[in-house]
Amino acid sequence: MSLNLALTSAISGLQTAQAGLDVISNNIANVQTEGYTRKQFQPQSIVLAGMGAGVALGDIVNKVDQNLLRDLRGQKSQLGLLQTQNSYFRRVQDTFGTTQSNSSISNQLNKMQQDFTTLTASPETVSQQLAAVQAGVSTARNLADMSKTVQTLRMNADVEIEQSVQNINSQLTNIAFLNDQIAFNAATNRQTEDLEDKRDVALNKLAEQIDIRYFKNANGSLTVFTSDGTTLVDSSAVPMSHAALTQVSPSTSYAGGDFNGIFAGVRDITSSIRGGKLKGLIEMRDNTLPDMQAQLDELARALKEQVNQVHNRGTSYPNIVNNLTGSRKFTAPSEQAVTFSGAEPVIMLYNQQGEEIASSRLFDTSGINFTNGSSLDALATDMQNWIQAQDPQLVNATVQFTADGQMSINLGTDVVGIAFRDEESAIKGSNQKDVTAQVDLDADGTYDKTYKGFSNLFGLNDYFATTPNLSQWDTGFKPANYSLNIPAAATLKFADATSMASGTNQISSITINPADSLEVIRDKINSDPLLQNRISADIIPEGSGKRLRIQHEQGEDLIITEAGGTTGMDALGLNWTATGYSQNLKVSQTLVDDSSRIARGDIQLDPLTGEYLLANGDNTVIAQLAAVMTGPGSFLPAGSLSGSGVTFADYGAAIVSRSSTQAAAADTNLKLQGDLHEALETKQSEVSGVNLDEEMSQLMVYQQTYAASAKVISTTQQLLDILNDLIR
Repeated sequence: MSLNLALTSAISGLQTAQAGLDVISNNIANVQTEGYTRKQFQPQSIVLAGMGAGVALGDIVNKVDQNLLRDLRGQKSQLGLLQTQNSYFRRVQDTFGTTQSNSSISNQLNKMQQDFTTLTASPETVSQQLAAVQAGVSTARNLADMSKTVQTLRMNADVEIEQSVQNINSQLTNIAFLNDQIAFNAATNRQTEDLEDKRDVALNKLAEQIDIRYFKNANGSLTVFTSDGTTLVDSSAVPMSHAALTQVSPSTSYAGGDFNGIFAGVRDITSSIRGGKLKGLIEMRDNTLPDMQAQLDELARALKEQVNQVHNRGTSYPNIVNNLTGSRKFTAPSEQAVTFSGAEPVIMLYNQQGEEIASSRLFDTSGINFTNGSSLDALATDMQNWIQAQDPQLVNATVQFTADGQMSINLGTDVVGIAFRDEESAIKGSNQKDVTAQVDLDADGTYDKTYKGFSNLFGLNDYFATTPNLSQWDTGFKPANYSLNIPAAATLKFADATSMASGTNQISSITINPADSLEVIRDKINSDPLLQNRISADIIPEGSGKRLRIQHEQGEDLIITEAGGTTGMDALGLNWTATGYSQNLKVSQTLVDDSSRIARGDIQLDPLTGEYLLANGDNTVIAQLAAVMTGPGSFLPAGSLSGSGVTFADYGAAIVSRSSTQAAAADTNLKLQGDLHEALETKQSEVSGVNLDEEMSQLMVYQQTYAASAKVISTTQQLLDILNDLIR
C-alpha cells in the first residue's frame, strides 16, 4: 500500500468517525423527542483493484420495525375507540346512578307504588293525595333528566365528531406535506429519516382518530386510506368534513338523514369507519345512546298507558268535576267513526253530596242513545243533548271536540259533576269492565285502532300526560333478519290532516306481501310518486335489530291504516311513535295544580235506592293503581331489553343495571387494551428508542476510531516527511 493510499484511507476513516459521532450526538440530543427513532450509521468499505481503499459514508437508517409499527397503530385505533366509549359511559352513570341509589328511577318507581298503597289506606287524606301526585312528578322528572342527558351526550358526540374531523384534516395535511418533502429529498439524495419520524408521529395521531391502512410508494411517500379503501392521502390530502348539529332530539338519527354524514371528499364514509375515536363517537351517537333512549321511552310509554287506563276509571269525589278536556287528539272527529263492545259505558251526573242526578248507558234509547259506528262528533252531540236535558242548570253544557281534536266537556255549573264507569253488562251497577273502543281513523268503514275504557279513549282523566308526535309512526322492534309474517298481501293506506280535511281521506297506498323485509316496505313507500316529498320512510337501527320509521315531511298529523283489517299493521307493530315519551312525560297539570283531583274511588250502586253514588272514603281505583305498580307490566322489546312481564321498578332497575354493566365492560376492555397498547409501545421503544448506554458505547467506539485514524494520518505524515528528506 502506498503512503497516499494509507493517507486517503485514514482520512476516510476520520470522516466516517465524524459522521458516526454526528449521528450519535443527534440520537442523544433527541432522546426525549416525540416520535424520534434511533438512527444508525452504516459505513461501507471501499475496494480498489481488489485492495481495501478506506471507508465510504454509508446510509443513515431509522431503527424501525414496520410490522410492529402497523400493529401498534391498529391498537391505537382500538384504544381511541374504547377511551371514547368509557368517557361517555362515565357521564351516563353520573345521571343514571346505580340501582341502590335513592334517586335511581327504580327507587322512584318503588316510591310511587308505596305512596299509592299508602293512599289506599286513607284515600281522603290530603297529605297522602299530595304525596301520590308528587311521586309521579319525581318519577317523570327523573325520566326526563335521564333522557335529556342521553340527548345532550349525543349532541356532544356529534360536536366531537366535527372536532375529530378537523384534527384528522390537520394530520392529513401534515402527512401530505411531509410526503412531498421526503420524495424531494429522496430524489436529491438527501436524508429523509427525520422527516419520516415526523410523518410517523402524524400517522400515530391519525390512527387514534380513525382506522387507517397505508403503503409506501417508490419515491418514499405514503398512500393512506381507511380500512374500506377510501383514500385519505395520495398525491395530496383528501379533505374530510362534517357539520355538527346544534340541537338533537330523541327522533334525530343518522339513518333518518338528520345527522350530517362524515365525508372524505364527496363520499360519505360514516358507515364504513371501523376504529379510532371517530368510531367510538359514532357508536355512542347512533347506537348505544339511542338504545338507552328507546328503553327509557318504552318505560315511559308503558307507565303512561297502563296507569292512565286505570286512573281513567276513577273519580276524585268530593271534588266536583265539571270541566274536562281529553288528552287524545283525533284528526277528523266529524268523519272518524267509533264503535264500543264488550262492556257498557255509563255516564253519571252527580250533586255535591255525590248522589246521582241522572245516569245513562251509552246505548240507552231513552238516554244518550248513541248508535255504534257513528262519528266521534255524533257521540259528542248525543252526550251534550242528554246532559242538557237532565237539569235546568245544565242547559248550557257543551260536549265537543276542540280545534286540536280533543274532546271537551263543560257542564257550565259548579254544583254538578260528571263521572264515567264501564260495566260488564246492561244491568245497572254490574261489575266494572273496560269497554273495547274501536276507531275508524280514515273513515273507510274499517276500524283501525283499539283502546280500552271509555274515559281512557279520550284521555279525560289522565294521571300522566305527554306531547305525542302524531307526524311519525314506528314499527315494533324487529330482528335484523325480519320478514313480514302475514297469510296474504295487505294494503297500507296513508292519509294526513290535509287529505282528511279535503274529504279524499287518502294520499296513496302500497301493497305489502308475506316475507317482505322492512327494507322492501321502506323502498315501496319512498318510491311511490304520490308520497314523495310528503311522506318518507327510513330504517332505524336499535340494539341488535331495527325499526321502520315513517314520518310526514311537513309535520302534519299522519294516519296509516290497513284496508279491510289490521293484520299487516299488527304484524309490523305499526303505531304512532313513542320516541321521546320519556323526555316529555309529565303528571297531568290538573293534578299538579290540585292533588285532590287524583282518582281514588269509583261509581258505586246503592242497593237500597238503586241509584249511583260516590263516597269520599272509596279506595277502589287507587288500590287498582297500587296493584298496577306492583304487578307485572306489559313492555315491548326496546333497545337491548326484551319485552318481559316485570314490574315497573324492575324494568327501571334493568335499564340502570344494563347501563352499569356496559360501563363496567367498557372500563375493563379499556384497561386490557391499555395494557396491550403499553406492551407494544414498550416493544417499539426497545426497537426504535434511543438507549443512552448503547449510544455511549458507540460513542467510545467512534471516539477511538477517530483517534486511531488521526494517528494513522500523523504517522503517514511523518513517513512522507522522512521520504522527502531522503529525496533531498
